[in-house]
Amino acid sequence: MEGTEKISAEQLKSFHNRVNEEADSIINYFMVGYFVFGLFLSIFYNTWLLGIVMGGVSLGLYFLAKTFLSGRLIFRLIVSFLFWNFGTQFIIQLHGMYEMHFFYFVSLTVLLFYEDWRVLLPAVIYAIIGFLLLFYLQLSGSEFNMYFENVPNLTIKHAILHIGILCLYAGLCVLWSKLQRRQTKGAGVNFLEMEEQLKLMDTNIHFADSISQGNLSAKYGADKADRLGESLMNMRSSLIEASEREAKEKFVNVGLASIGEILRNNADNLDVLCDNVIEKLVNYMKANQGGIFILNKDENTDETYLELMACRAYERKKYLEKRIEVGQGLVGQAAIEKETIYMLDIPKGYLNITSGLGLATPNSLLIVPLKSNEEVVGVIEMASFEKFSDTDIEFLEKVGESIASTVISAKTNQTTKELLEQSRQMTEEMQAQEEEMRQNMEEMQATQEEMARTQKELSAKEANLNALINNTTDSIITIDRNYRIVVMNEVQKERYRGTQYEGLQEGANALDMLGSVREEWKAYYDRAMAGERLDFTIKSSVKGEDAWREYFINPIKEKSGSIIGASIFSRDVTDKKRMEVELKKKGFVLDAMINSTSNTYFALDTDYKVILANNVLRDRFKQQGVTLLPGDNILDIMQGDARKIWKERYDRALKGEAFTIEETRELKDKTLFLSAHCDPIRNEDGEIIGVSVVSRDITDQKAAIDKVAELTAEIAKLKEK
Repeated sequence: MEGTEKISAEQLKSFHNRVNEEADSIINYFMVGYFVFGLFLSIFYNTWLLGIVMGGVSLGLYFLAKTFLSGRLIFRLIVSFLFWNFGTQFIIQLHGMYEMHFFYFVSLTVLLFYEDWRVLLPAVIYAIIGFLLLFYLQLSGSEFNMYFENVPNLTIKHAILHIGILCLYAGLCVLWSKLQRRQTKGAGVNFLEMEEQLKLMDTNIHFADSISQGNLSAKYGADKADRLGESLMNMRSSLIEASEREAKEKFVNVGLASIGEILRNNADNLDVLCDNVIEKLVNYMKANQGGIFILNKDENTDETYLELMACRAYERKKYLEKRIEVGQGLVGQAAIEKETIYMLDIPKGYLNITSGLGLATPNSLLIVPLKSNEEVVGVIEMASFEKFSDTDIEFLEKVGESIASTVISAKTNQTTKELLEQSRQMTEEMQAQEEEMRQNMEEMQATQEEMARTQKELSAKEANLNALINNTTDSIITIDRNYRIVVMNEVQKERYRGTQYEGLQEGANALDMLGSVREEWKAYYDRAMAGERLDFTIKSSVKGEDAWREYFINPIKEKSGSIIGASIFSRDVTDKKRMEVELKKKGFVLDAMINSTSNTYFALDTDYKVILANNVLRDRFKQQGVTLLPGDNILDIMQGDARKIWKERYDRALKGEAFTIEETRELKDKTLFLSAHCDPIRNEDGEIIGVSVVSRDITDQKAAIDKVAELTAEIAKLKEK
C-alpha cells in the first residue's frame, strides 16, 4: 500500500493492538457461551461430567492464560486450541453427532477477528486430528465406539472429502485474515499520514507567521518539508537575497548621495572638496586610512604627476606633502592602467615604499582610479585592517566617477576664471574699436528680436504643457539638478494641500520637509540624475491614509544628452495592490483545500473546458494514460459511452440542475465506487458560467456494507440450525 514504506511497524503496532483488544472482548463472550452451551447439552444427554469438568477446565485454562499471557501470540494460540476443545467436548457429549462440526466454522470465523492466520492453526490442526482419530476408532472397531454411537459410517472417500472441506475453509479464513490485517494496516497508514500532514501544516503556518513578522532567520520545524514548506523556504531565501540586495543598494545610494552633496557644495574649491570627500569616505567605509591623489602637470617640466591632496589616518588629520610619479608604485600603476587594485597580502614595510601612506601595514589595500569617460584625473587609496567587501569596491568605483567629473568641472571652472581675467584685459583694447562695437550692437538687437520671437513660442509651448500636465489624474513633479521644483501640476498640489508638504511648490527644494525619508528620496533622485529610470510601488501615508502608489522617476535630458533634472510621476494603485494580495491569498487557500483531500474536484466552463482540477483527479486520469491540463476540453478526452453520459450530466448542470449520481469506474488494478455531485457555477449576476463536479470514493463504504450483509447472512443460517 502506498505510504507503508515510510511508516514503521512500531508505529502501526497500536492499531493492531486495538484490533486484538476488541477481539479479546468478543472471545470472552464466546468462551463463556461455549461453557454454558455444554451445560445445556448435559441436561438432555446426561453428560454433566463432561460439561462441568471438561468445559470448566477449558474455561479455567482460558482465564488463566488471559491473566498471565494476555496480549501475546501464545495467548491467542491457546484460545484457538480451546475453541475446538469445546467443539470436541460437544461431539463427545452428543456421542459423535456430526452436526457439532459446525462449531469448527463458527470458531474459525470468530478467530478471524484477530486478523492473524497463525491463530487459526491450533484449531484447524486439532479438528483434523480429532476427525482422523474418530475415523480410526471406527475402522478399528475399538471399544471406545460405544461413546460415538451417533457417528455415521465413514469411508475413505467420505474422510478425504471431510478433511478437504475443513482445509478449504481454513484456507479461506487464512486469506481473509491476511486481507483484514492489510486493511487495518492501510487504515493505520492513512491515519498516520494524515496526522503527519496536519503536523506539517501547523509547521508551515508557524513558519509563514515567522516570515510575515520579519524573522527571516526562523528555522523550519520539520525534518522534511512538503511542497508548501519547500515553497516557503524558497520564499524566505528570496526575501533574504532581496534584503541583502536592498542593504547593498542602500549603502551605495546613500553613500553616493552623501558624497554628491559634498561635491556640489565644494565644486569651486578643490582642496576643501578633497579634504571633505576623504574624511567622509574613511568614516563611511569604516577604513583606517585613506588618501586622495589628483593628477597635476609640472609647470617646469610639463610632466604629469600625482599629488596627495588630502588624507586621513586613524581618525586624525595629517597634512603631508607627497608627490608620486605616474607609473610609480601601486598608486601610479592604478593611474596608468586605469584599473582597480585590491590587495590582501601586504608585506610589512611594503606600503611605505609604494603607497605613500606612512609606515602602517594594513591587512587590505584598495586603490581606485578617478576616471570619467576613461580619462583619469586622480587616484583614491583606502587601507583597513578589515577586508573590503564587493559592495565597498563597487561603491568606491562609482564614487570615483562622480569625484572625477567634479574634479574636471572644478579644473574647468579654474580655467574659466583665468579666461575671464584675460577677457577683462582684452575689454580695454576693445573700447578703442567703437565702430566694431556699434556693429556688434546692431547684431545684438537683431538677436534680441529673435529671442523675443523665441520667447513667445516658448510661452505658447508652456501653456500647452500646463494644460497637458493638469488634465491628468497622475501627480507630476519635475526638479532640476539642485532638487528645486520646476513644475508641479494641480493634482500634486491638491494632494499636498492640508498636509505637512503643503509648502512645497515651484522654486522650493523638493527635499525640504521630507523628514526621516529625505535620504531615501534623495537617493532616488540621484539615481535618476545619473541616468537610471526608476519604476517602483511603495506605501504612502501623505494624508494619513493606508495607500499604495506607483512611481516613475526618469532623467530629463537636453538635446545634447546631458541630464538637467528629473521627472516624478505617481498614481494611486491601492485597489490594484489589495486585489493582487487578495487574489494570491485566495489562490493559496483554494489550492490547499482541493489538494488536501482524497476526493476529486474539477470545474468546467460552458464550452466543457477544464478551469481547474485537483491532483487526485489528475492522478486518476494519468492511470488511464491521459494528462489533464487546464484549458483541455473534457469531452475530447472521454470516449464512447462515457462521453455521451457525462455530456448529458454537464448539460443538466449548465441548465441549472444540481444532482448527485453514483457509479463504478474501472482502473488498471481495481474497481472504484464513486459518488459525484454536479452543481452549476453562477457569477454575481446569477448567470451560469460553468459546472463544478466533486467526486468522493465510496469503495471502502461499499465493501463494508457488503461485508456486513455477508456476516448477517451467515448469522441467519446459524440461527436456523
